[in-house]
Amino acid sequence: MQRFVSWVSPLLVATALVAQQGPPDARPAVPATAAERFAALKADQKKMMDDWQKAMREAAAKPKDKEAPVPGKPIAAMPMRPDFAPLVKTAQKAADDFAGTDDAVPFLLFVVQNSTGEPDGLAAALDTLTGKHLDHAGLAQLGPMIGFLPRIVPADKAKVFTERLAKSANADVRGWATYAAHQETIEKADRAGETYRVARLELEKAIAEAEDARLKGEIRSAIDTREKFGVGNVAPDIEGEDLDGVAFKLSDYKGKVVFLDFWGDW
Repeated sequence: MQRFVSWVSPLLVATALVAQQGPPDARPAVPATAAERFAALKADQKKMMDDWQKAMREAAAKPKDKEAPVPGKPIAAMPMRPDFAPLVKTAQKAADDFAGTDDAVPFLLFVVQNSTGEPDGLAAALDTLTGKHLDHAGLAQLGPMIGFLPRIVPADKAKVFTERLAKSANADVRGWATYAAHQETIEKADRAGETYRVARLELEKAIAEAEDARLKGEIRSAIDTREKFGVGNVAPDIEGEDLDGVAFKLSDYKGKVVFLDFWGDW
């Protein structure tokens, strides 16, 4: 009897251990935090981009069709990037899961920056960002897009979003919206007029308050281009050497016709 007990005891211990471990969990692992989910989203985007670039290189390396193009027949355009629609849906789902918190912001920005052909979803994401997260510093990522909003969402909504962004507590967000609002004025308005003067003052204020180096540079470049290189201005006195190594200044040719030949090599 003692021998039987000594044989059964290890078996019972092993059975108990297996029971404690339980069956393997067949459910897929889901990142627990917003940061982990966003990192996974960006990793999927990078893989999709890498695969697309590889496919483009392989297509370019294939022998070209010698058949001449047919007059009037459109030529298929090469896509500029992969179709991120599945990832946009994933981002929107995450944004919904974290709705009302700052954790939703990166996912909403992803939707705005990667949506194509879905103006309703893009407009909804912008409405949430500018309505509930207006002061979040991340909205500065939208800066370069603000001037193009009328091309990607209805004009009335673009106007509302821009006006909201111009009231952000974040100086960079506010600065980008100010630049979008006054860019055309700086480029085209009469420099002697009140409209130009007011726009210039607003942009100078944006430069002073902003921290974004790109924003500061674009505003300064727009003003300098108009005021230093615009029609009717005296060109800066460029100095250099000609093809024979002889030093010259642009002012040496004052009163003469100057032909400029721009070229590049890629």
